[in-house]
Amino acid sequence: MDGTTINISRCEHGEAIPLAYGDGLITLDVATANNVKFFTRLFPFGSSRNIVASDYGYSRLQLPSRLKYLEQDVDAYGVIDHFERDAFADIYPHRVGSVSSVRSEERTGEDGSPFTVYFFKDDSLNFDPNSYEIAGLIKRVSFQEGSELAGLGEGDEHYFEINYDSKTKEFEIITQFSKDGGTQFPGGLLVPKDGDKYILWNIKMPQEYYPLAEKEYEDAVIKYMADNRKNVSVYKGKTDYVEIEQRNYTLTLGQRIKLISDKYFPKTGYRISRITKITRKVNRPTEMDIEVSDVLSQSTLSNISDSVSDTKSYVKALASSLPDIVKSWETTKLTDSNILSALRVLLEIAKHAISKEHDDKSEGIITFMRGLISNDVVKAKLGAEFGNFVNSMIAGEGAGIDERGNAQVESLEVRSYMKVMELIINRISAVESDFNFTESGTIDKVEELEPGTYLLTIRKRWDFDFTAFLEHDVVYGSINTLLSDGSYFTSWFRVLSVNTSANTLTVATYPDNEVPAGKNFAPASGMNISRRGNAQNEDRQSCWYISSFEGCIMYLEGVTKPILDESNYYLSLGKPKHLELFNGLPINYKHPYIFARGAIIQDLLRIDFQGNPVYEVLDVGLWNEKDAYIRGYSDIYGKYIQHQVWYKSCCWRCVTDAATIGLPPRWNNTQWVCVVGDSNFTLKITSTKGRFFRFGQEYTTLGFLLKHGEMDISIDAWQVEWTRESDIPEEDLLWNVEHSASADVVEITPQDMPSNWYEVKKVAFRCTVSIRDGEEVQTFTNEFNINK
Repeated sequence: MDGTTINISRCEHGEAIPLAYGDGLITLDVATANNVKFFTRLFPFGSSRNIVASDYGYSRLQLPSRLKYLEQDVDAYGVIDHFERDAFADIYPHRVGSVSSVRSEERTGEDGSPFTVYFFKDDSLNFDPNSYEIAGLIKRVSFQEGSELAGLGEGDEHYFEINYDSKTKEFEIITQFSKDGGTQFPGGLLVPKDGDKYILWNIKMPQEYYPLAEKEYEDAVIKYMADNRKNVSVYKGKTDYVEIEQRNYTLTLGQRIKLISDKYFPKTGYRISRITKITRKVNRPTEMDIEVSDVLSQSTLSNISDSVSDTKSYVKALASSLPDIVKSWETTKLTDSNILSALRVLLEIAKHAISKEHDDKSEGIITFMRGLISNDVVKAKLGAEFGNFVNSMIAGEGAGIDERGNAQVESLEVRSYMKVMELIINRISAVESDFNFTESGTIDKVEELEPGTYLLTIRKRWDFDFTAFLEHDVVYGSINTLLSDGSYFTSWFRVLSVNTSANTLTVATYPDNEVPAGKNFAPASGMNISRRGNAQNEDRQSCWYISSFEGCIMYLEGVTKPILDESNYYLSLGKPKHLELFNGLPINYKHPYIFARGAIIQDLLRIDFQGNPVYEVLDVGLWNEKDAYIRGYSDIYGKYIQHQVWYKSCCWRCVTDAATIGLPPRWNNTQWVCVVGDSNFTLKITSTKGRFFRFGQEYTTLGFLLKHGEMDISIDAWQVEWTRESDIPEEDLLWNVEHSASADVVEITPQDMPSNWYEVKKVAFRCTVSIRDGEEVQTFTNEFNINK
């Protein structure tokens, strides 16, 4: 007892008195305490407060390990289950806030009575509670010890319902009134003050609060296990009254005992506990039956009493007489001293309440605090508004539908399809600078740990968004300088460590001489960052990116540092890089190209600058009269080809879609063109008897041989003309007329010689051959001189 304070503690006192069988005790047995709460397997139940199963994955707070139960001493006592909920009911994801400022506002109630509404702010609150509301629940606060409002409010939790203004960042406490209506809370001296601590609940919490609550829950479970780890054994013995009297031992309840026994305590040989029960002989006080245990046995009735958490009060005794009953037709004023008849109750309900069974209406506005569910069509004749609706395409809020069906919303997600008569879009999607297909994020906060080393907090894009960057990642980011020239700066750094739960990165920037621009900058808040490679992990040394600045799609491989080697470029689609391996190639660096380390292509089609196909010449050797030749797309080769053949010592290419089978290439075959070999025309006059003759023996047959290269095309002659030329034109003219009908050959005799032949010994016979080349006519001439 300390002054006016009574301290209640475990009954245990004095120095431990040694007792053993044969040494102070004449018997020693062991039993188990009755009706003592004892378990070896604990099933803890976490709180469901501030938890939404669809977001958290569970309806109640879980242990970090997600274990469903914990065990202790199972080997010694077997499995004894215990389920515990109340010990952990006050552990849940929460934040202990601190009031930073308070104000009040006077208002008037529905009955015209004035009352005061109190508002408070918490400058340290770093999230909007309205963004974490739980459907169907009203936000509440419970003020903590040290506040005038601690222990006040509704229910056992002593809470106040509140509203939160996202714009002013201010809490409004919903005023409560005493049962008699005379006292309001908060009010008078019982109001919030600066520095008051409070807990906000009935909301989801930001992600970072759940691991903290799980750790607190785990610590509490472990402590609960330790606090309830009991030895329920009861050691019973009879004292040797002679030994007790000789040693002058005084044994009372709570006396500490050192119980010595190798049988019962094989590891230590003894156990220190206390006396929990004494049965003493009246005529011989030192002869006793004692019980030594860490726990107290309970009777069955006592055990039942202890297990009841709350004792309910009994129904009050009936009054000697009933109060006045107000009938359905009476106008008696209702007071706290009379009651209503059953019919009057029905009339009052019909007057003030809305029917649940029949169609009904209300003259005023009805506010449903926990939502509204309709199993039929909801008709809103003048439209409907959601949230704080402001009708504006620029500064609008919430959503609204007017009586004509015109709707304005913030965003729309359609899981199946959307059918519209006309779709008007006033925005296009575009990518500025680089678009990277790797891990990425946005820096929310930068903290310099030491020169060149920074702690980066990565912005969460959704509740369970955790950074995907890993140790040794090579990362870069860019941010606009917001200058009029549109310039920006780039930061290159390597990831030293990652804290996934805190969504932070510890990074080190590269020196200026190790970055492409020769100047490196520190990371900045708002900077978009992405991985380019990894200094050690080969699986993270590749990336894809699209660059509107570089004008290409690029795939990199083997990236371990900011400055790339030529070996890092594996594929490029667009403007080519100025690589050494391109030196000497006729590349136009302003035009797009495809560069890759390898290609597997089924169809490769080439066209010229006008879009016409570029044919691949396919040399198939000697021309064969049975084969088909084309200039076009081949299904066999999967590309455009032009057949090339060899015929009569010349190389010919097909210049038609399909050449006539069996028709060989020739000078006048328009399906072919000669590309290699002599393509000139030659005309030769032949003589059966040579060129020299004796006088009077001029007998021979003249003919001609027309060739195109090495090919004899005499048969293609369209017109053949033979003429003679000597020194006597009159005789030549007569000869020409006489031989105008000659064709391929002409017979020469002595009569065909001019009259002065013997003297001049010279005469020439000329052959003129014409052929048709399409619509044109080509003419060739040669002469044969006869000499004596």
